[in-house]
Amino acid sequence: MLHHLYERLLEAQISKSSLPGCVAVVLGSEDLDEDGILRVRDLLEWSASLGLGSLVLHIDDEAPEIYESILSVLSQSPAEISLHTRDGVRMMGLGGNGCIRMAISLGCGGKEEVLEAFRKLLYEVEKGALEPEEIDEEAIESCLRFSLKPDMVIRAGGKQLSDFMIWQAAYSELYFTDVNWPAIRKIDFLRAIRDCQRRNRRFGR
Repeated sequence: MLHHLYERLLEAQISKSSLPGCVAVVLGSEDLDEDGILRVRDLLEWSASLGLGSLVLHIDDEAPEIYESILSVLSQSPAEISLHTRDGVRMMGLGGNGCIRMAISLGCGGKEEVLEAFRKLLYEVEKGALEPEEIDEEAIESCLRFSLKPDMVIRAGGKQLSDFMIWQAAYSELYFTDVNWPAIRKIDFLRAIRDCQRRNRRFGR
């Protein structure tokens, strides 16, 4: 009873008019036991019920069993989901107007992503389609795998961050939960969103 009351209190303290445009969550393969996989589905549901527009999930492993578990849990979700691996992108979910967008990265690190972007640009320079002086932030961002810039990056369990979205998350707010991912609850997620809204973002200044 008290748990549900506290959950409602947290929801009341969150301003729907200033929600983060995009929230990224960073996980390790050790986070994804049976309970951890189910928490991924819960995260999508919590985000959608709160009214978030975009969600990005990074898992530092693209093992076949993780891939299949994600497909099994999320394939029929009322969301527009893109599942990214080094081999390509798979679209899933039921989609629909106004639904939340979710990008899931399996094993695609940020350093690798930036390196791929520079290789694409160098190829364009080599074939004469681009001048070196035309390579700017906009050109680099156009070649990145993930176009979203998260307002907030959540890492469960108080662990170090990975290099995921190392370019896009340069000015993101960072939040570390006290509990490990398989044990995370909706109130932990709501606390993170509330904390983000209370911060004075400086965007590197």
